[in-house]
Amino acid sequence: MGKRIFHSFCFFSLFPSVFIFALTSFFVRAGTVPARTISLSGEWQFRKEGAAEWKTVEVPHDWAAAGPFDAEARTGASRPGLYLGFAFTGKLPWIGKGRYRRTFTLAEEDLAGAVRLEFDGVMARPEVFVNGRKAGGWDYGYMSFSVDATPFVRRGENTLEVTADTTGIDARWHPGGGLYRDVRLVRTGRDHVVPGSLFITTPVVSRERAVVHVAYDATLGGRTNFSFTVESPRLWDVDDPYLYTLTVLGETFRYGIRAMSFTADDGFHLNGRRLQLKGANLHHDLGILGAAMDPDARRRQLLILKDMGVNAIRTSHNALDPFTLDLCDEMGFVVWNEGLDKWTALSHRRQDEPLEPYIERNLAAFVRRDRNHPCVALWSIGNEIPPASQKYPDGMTRARCRRFRDAIRALDPTRPVGAGCCHTGLLKDDTLADLDVLGWNYQRKYALSRKRFPRKPVVYSESASALSSFAHYCLPPASGRLAYDVEAREIDSYDHCAAPWSDIPDWEFERMGQDRWCAGEFVWTALDYIGEPTPYNKRLSGGIPSRAMAAIPEKELARSSYFGAADLTGFPKDRFFLYRSYWNREKETVHLLPHWNWAGREGTNVPVYVYTGGDEAELFLNGRSLGRRKKVARTFPTAFHKSKGYAEDRASDFRTNTYYAVCDKYRLRWLDVPYEPGTLRAVAYRDGRRIGETSVSTAGDPVRLKLARDPYSPPDARTVFVQVSVEDAAERPHPFARPRVRFKVTGKARLVAVGNGDARAYEPFGGDAYPLYHGRAMAAVRLDPGATSASLAVAADGLEPFELKVERKQP
Repeated sequence: MGKRIFHSFCFFSLFPSVFIFALTSFFVRAGTVPARTISLSGEWQFRKEGAAEWKTVEVPHDWAAAGPFDAEARTGASRPGLYLGFAFTGKLPWIGKGRYRRTFTLAEEDLAGAVRLEFDGVMARPEVFVNGRKAGGWDYGYMSFSVDATPFVRRGENTLEVTADTTGIDARWHPGGGLYRDVRLVRTGRDHVVPGSLFITTPVVSRERAVVHVAYDATLGGRTNFSFTVESPRLWDVDDPYLYTLTVLGETFRYGIRAMSFTADDGFHLNGRRLQLKGANLHHDLGILGAAMDPDARRRQLLILKDMGVNAIRTSHNALDPFTLDLCDEMGFVVWNEGLDKWTALSHRRQDEPLEPYIERNLAAFVRRDRNHPCVALWSIGNEIPPASQKYPDGMTRARCRRFRDAIRALDPTRPVGAGCCHTGLLKDDTLADLDVLGWNYQRKYALSRKRFPRKPVVYSESASALSSFAHYCLPPASGRLAYDVEAREIDSYDHCAAPWSDIPDWEFERMGQDRWCAGEFVWTALDYIGEPTPYNKRLSGGIPSRAMAAIPEKELARSSYFGAADLTGFPKDRFFLYRSYWNREKETVHLLPHWNWAGREGTNVPVYVYTGGDEAELFLNGRSLGRRKKVARTFPTAFHKSKGYAEDRASDFRTNTYYAVCDKYRLRWLDVPYEPGTLRAVAYRDGRRIGETSVSTAGDPVRLKLARDPYSPPDARTVFVQVSVEDAAERPHPFARPRVRFKVTGKARLVAVGNGDARAYEPFGGDAYPLYHGRAMAAVRLDPGATSASLAVAADGLEPFELKVERKQP
């Protein structure tokens, strides 16, 4: 079989190179006015439709994040045009209209050039007014846009107003509302780079030499092209994401030098070597902060992903903010860049708007914005779009796929164009024939695609959709994929469960190990998110019998997902360590589950699992060896399963369920450990050499609260995440404590949000008190601009209080 390779070469940068500056400064025209950027984020006045008064808010601002949740909202109900119903998106009040206003001041010299306003995203349908006159706007709430404010501004004070309207849009998860991303004013010279026109490519890339080509449009100078050579370039890579800078007409652009390609027979290549994509689908929300963009919170999320072993991100299923792409450039993530979900109201398109021009225009804006990011490997035109039919006219056709591919290639011929698919009916004809790369979601459907299009590269664009609560262990564990703990309204944390259309991680590891022609997988998802609360909702219940679901009151159903390897606050679940043990070979993983607090169940057999990158481990209970276990080294069949269900789903005992046989290749399991209080310890080995150990101990009665800075919260962060837990007298964490904790911040800071990993918690994130869930909660404290420290204190009835100094290391 011959090999089809789609090559992609591109650049963009962080660390300035004296050599490159020496080259590029030659191209800056004499007399060019350096660009000046002024942040317009921060304090704005805001009024939501129906409110009597304006109030002061901090932009970026999500008008729904503070709540309140509508716990009684019917998850089975939907308004016309809404995909799965309002309650399916998280039950926060995002639907509505709002208006923002503020002032800014310009000096006389600012008026000598051009002035533009840049919006990283406004949810949704924004209109922009400068000094009372409409200056511009956009439609798609996830897309960045700019407004030429030059004709509207004046010397001295100027008024800026922005309206947002989410009443006509659709969503699968919490979209947020309002000015939820950054806003900037950029002043340039009269002759400046037309926004979005500059494109940096590399027609030649090797470790010895690279040729950099730059093309852009200038407002006065017209079209300009130039090239230069970089000798012995430092290539951008996931392990060394080196970035250069380039200055043109007073504006500085970052770029990186790398070569990427997708192949039909050998997966994904970066800089001449095969790279297995160990990816994660990432949503735009920031957990308990809602949709309001916060650079420290996003950086923390990506640090969590890095520790898990993730090297690639799929933007699911909307354009993320530009700062996230900057971080991916800096931190070394390969990006499947997906601008849109379905081409319906999920793309914020009104029913009276023609499909093709709307989608094409937003894809063009998307590509112009992101094409200079070296992290971007592929453009995706949509996700899970069914074939077009009389019943579903907004679906995929070959003509639409070709048109959108051509629209993207006209702006970026260096990268492949693909889509995330799940409808195998698309393989019955040539609908997908003109796309360069095909992504397939779940149950090894990519293998069917390979049979239909053997010369076309494939990616596992959504894998797993495994489900679990944080630290909720069932005895006995779930007997099958769909054996959720419905009585407790939880999902077992032994990592036995998944959605009906998906599988546990072990099966996906096995598929990726065997199918090396597939470029890799993007797990759904690394992080829990607000909305899509499968299975605890009445719209898409995910395997719970309809009669059982009908008996559950709405207020006992969930408002956020169970898919994450980490919970909504960022606490890693056990599943995080399963991925880490297999994906992150830079760090040793030894993780032990469950907790060891089973009072009243002495002598009961408790399954014990160890997740480790080693090949064997020994388990000890109160110093006594319970023997060694070694991972099996066999190959398992990975045949495609239909989503109607597996025969194994009907098993009554996990021990005899053959679906879990694959677990012994990726986990170490002791299925019958008689419980006795004390300490359970695991020691892991690789090739006979000890690589680490861990333990869990029986906790006594809760005694005190404890605060600790979250290890993923960057040291120079202004928004600091703080973990809250409960300890016994011996400082052992208590896994069941659920006290209601009161929070108080002193100093130049404020409490932004509090929350826990309970997907069914309906208390607002914006309060000053919150209950713990399985002994844990998270607080987010935001220091004032310029402040370097503050204090956070917590108190709860019957427990010793705790106070922590929250500090920010100066960048």
